[in-house]
Amino acid sequence: MTKINLIFNENRNIQKEQSRLERMGLKDELAIVSDEHLLASAQPDQIYYDSQRKCGCFWSGVLDNEDELRSLWAQYRPQSTGNSAKMLAQLYEILSEKLFEKLDGCFVIVFVQGHQLHIVRDPMGVKTLYYTRKPDGEWLFSDQIKGLFAEGSRMPVVNRTALLELFALGPSHTEGQTFYKNIAELPMGYALLIRDRKESLHEYFELNVHRHNEDLAATAAHVRQMVSDSLNRQCAASDVHAAFLSGGLDSSILCALASKRGPLTTYSLDYEGNAQYFKGYAYQTTRDNEYIDAMIERYAFDHHPLVIAQRKCADLLEPAMIGRDGPGMADVDSSLLWMYGKVREQNGSVLTGECSDELFGGYPWFYRSDLVSLKSFPWLQSLPQRVKLLRAPMNELDYEGAMRSAYWATVQRAPKDPFDSEQDQRAKLMTYLTVHWFMQTLVQRQEAMAALTGLTVRAPFCDAKLYQYLYNVPWSMKFYKGEEKGLLRLAFEDILPAKVAHRKKNPYPKTYHPEYTQRVKDRLQALINDPECRLCELLEPAGLQELIDTDGGSFAKPWFGQLMMGPQLLAYFIQLELWLRRYQRSEERRV
Repeated sequence: MTKINLIFNENRNIQKEQSRLERMGLKDELAIVSDEHLLASAQPDQIYYDSQRKCGCFWSGVLDNEDELRSLWAQYRPQSTGNSAKMLAQLYEILSEKLFEKLDGCFVIVFVQGHQLHIVRDPMGVKTLYYTRKPDGEWLFSDQIKGLFAEGSRMPVVNRTALLELFALGPSHTEGQTFYKNIAELPMGYALLIRDRKESLHEYFELNVHRHNEDLAATAAHVRQMVSDSLNRQCAASDVHAAFLSGGLDSSILCALASKRGPLTTYSLDYEGNAQYFKGYAYQTTRDNEYIDAMIERYAFDHHPLVIAQRKCADLLEPAMIGRDGPGMADVDSSLLWMYGKVREQNGSVLTGECSDELFGGYPWFYRSDLVSLKSFPWLQSLPQRVKLLRAPMNELDYEGAMRSAYWATVQRAPKDPFDSEQDQRAKLMTYLTVHWFMQTLVQRQEAMAALTGLTVRAPFCDAKLYQYLYNVPWSMKFYKGEEKGLLRLAFEDILPAKVAHRKKNPYPKTYHPEYTQRVKDRLQALINDPECRLCELLEPAGLQELIDTDGGSFAKPWFGQLMMGPQLLAYFIQLELWLRRYQRSEERRV
């Protein structure tokens, strides 16, 4: 995918700007916009500018419905020909913001009309975009936070407000914000308009609430068709012939469907020596191997099991943090980065089953009574333990208030049907919360690791039409036969081995090997022994030491989600320390 680094300043001298970019070595991946020019040496199909009319378009990502858009273009401009950027630019001139609702895919699109800039992000937020405004009025945009500071003279700042959000909500963050001072994120399904040196945000993708009138059989058939259509669109648009196969429900469905399109190469992930030390627990009950074997036996995929060494998983914690521009999900991030790199050696694009659990209700907080009743983010149950780790004055900030404010702000935005049962009201709310918070954290991880490796990752379940449809499906259907994602199982059980179709959900695999534990313990110990340790300025050294001495066991609950406990938490604090050293300026250290 084309990288995005975009500069917008109505009064900028374009020749000087171009020379500066060449000196920075960034010209080959930059688009530059001024009142008279749109320049980029990105993919030629993704840029267009009419210098006489002072209008144009630059876009990055993938359009999954380009054929439909070209048919629409032909209706309005029958004689027009040209690349996709020209098509988008002319459709925008005709339809303005109504065009955004017709776009399908993962993208960021920049429209230029004279002194006006209009930027739109895809409805599910798969493609990321960040922006800031410099004191001289210049706007900077990038799909990575580091792209906003490519000159090296300006570095992002982690200040008191960012640290409050980090310890209350991290590694998730409030939609539209980041962990950096004066850096914003364009939210999923939003467009940003800059005109007359002012900015305005508009949510163009909004869920419609209505009665669901189909019976169970019709709903299952509808789901099957929509998932199949999404996969076919994404495979065609990105030329996908490979997929991840974990033996779980979601990836197995996609692999079974994709195999109908032709030969399919599949990949799975495991950790070196993990089988010897695996211990099932409430969130991860089984290993993947026997379920992968069942799928291979049925479909004869060209399967490649990828096994990451414990040392490599630990060594990649820092590159993964840099790729994400912040602390993430520890061994999940580093192993994902490694796996993407291995797949990229043979394939440019790959399918993933991500985002099914958010739409079909696969996470425990959709159905477990102790989690359903919570009036807070169910994947963030560790706040009291988090605050207990902090030292003064950091422990005096209102973390509970920050979390409560973020939660209720999202609750107020969630579309509601006053005629829903209490159960369906709660299911809708949990879907909206999970999509806008938990899923966005995973999608940003996916996008960051993919950008580092050059791999295009497509997620057919992450589809706006599917999201809109499932939002109104009653919970009794989604939880058919008392199984998480029961509706999805019903829709596809005939194309899967029975043991796969009814396998209990397992999250992304983590390592259980004591070698990994020892490596992250040694690394974190060395970091906190350093006189320049930043963590020791924020956390109680005794608490940190206890974490190391107990292999992370002194922290009783997962830091975030289902996996971040024990060695994973130690790895997270390694990422946090390295992040603070890289991004927190000295004048901001005394919070």
